[in-house]
Amino acid sequence: MDDNVMSVLDRIIRLTQQNAEFDKELRKRLNVASANSVLYDDERMNQIYEYCIEKIIRQQAKEFYADFPLQSIKDILVEDFVRMESFRRKDSFGDFCLSLYQQIECMTNRLCEKREVSDIAEKMWGHPAYIKIEKGKEPSISDRGGEYTIASLLFPGNNKQSGNTHAFEKSRKSLQSQYAIDKIRNVVYFLGYKAMMKSNDYDSFIEVTSLLNDIYQCRNMNHRGNTQNQWEKETYDRIIPLKSLYYFKFLGVLAQYVEFIKNGYGFVPTIVDYCKTISVKKIEGPNIKQVGFIDPEELARRTKKR
Repeated sequence: MDDNVMSVLDRIIRLTQQNAEFDKELRKRLNVASANSVLYDDERMNQIYEYCIEKIIRQQAKEFYADFPLQSIKDILVEDFVRMESFRRKDSFGDFCLSLYQQIECMTNRLCEKREVSDIAEKMWGHPAYIKIEKGKEPSISDRGGEYTIASLLFPGNNKQSGNTHAFEKSRKSLQSQYAIDKIRNVVYFLGYKAMMKSNDYDSFIEVTSLLNDIYQCRNMNHRGNTQNQWEKETYDRIIPLKSLYYFKFLGVLAQYVEFIKNGYGFVPTIVDYCKTISVKKIEGPNIKQVGFIDPEELARRTKKR
C-alpha cells in the first residue's frame, strides 16, 4: 500500500471520527451493514488504523537508529522498537520492558564482543575511576587520581552500606563473561563518559545505571512459574504503581543509552591509544584473617623478646 493511499485512508478515518453524517453516508456507499453504527468501530477500519499507526512507529524507529554506529544490528533494533511501542499502546508493561531491554541487550553484547572495547575495559579496571580537574587546565584521560578504581565503580557490592565491591573477583574475568548489567555499566562508563568521569559525575552515573538496572529487573516480569526474589519484589513494588511514569522514564534512558553509544563510539580509538601507555593494575583482594595464623615476622619478633 503506497503512501498516497495511506494518506487518504488516514484522512477518511479522521472524518468518520469527527463527522457522523459522513460516517453514515460512507457506510451506505460501501454497503456496510448496520449503517447506524459508527464506522471506526468496524474491525476492518480498526485494522487499517493499526496499520497506519505501525507505519508511523516504524518510521520513527528508523529515524531513532538512523545514525547508530553498529549498522549490522540496526534492523533488529528497529523491529524491537516497533514491538516496544506497540506494547506501550496496549499498556502491556511487562512486554514493553522486555522489548526495550532486548534493544539494550543487543547493543551491549555487540559492543562487548568487540576486541578494542574489551581490551580497554580489562586494562583500565584497576586504574583510578576519576580524572583530575584543575583550574585553567584542560581535562585529560591520562590525568587520573585517587584510590577508587574503575572496577569498584562498575562492580558494586550487594550491600551499599558496607562499601564492599566485587572489584577483586570480577576484574579477573573477561568483559564478555560478566553479567549483563555489569556489561551495561561498562558501556556507560567507557562510551557514555568516554572513560573520563569526574567525581561530580557520580550522581548522574548512578541515576542512569539504576534506571537501566530497573529495566533489567522488569524484563523478567513475563517469566512464568518463577518465584520472585527479594530484590525483584522490591523493584516491582516500587515501579508498578507508577508504571505510567516509568514508561517515559525507561524510554528516556533508552534514548540516553543510544546517545552515549553514538557519541562515544568514535572516541574508542583515543582510549585505545591511551591504553597503550599504561599497564594493567591488579586489584588487591580482601584481607582474610586466618584463625591461629601468626605472621612470620611477628612470630620472630615475639621469639626474640624472650
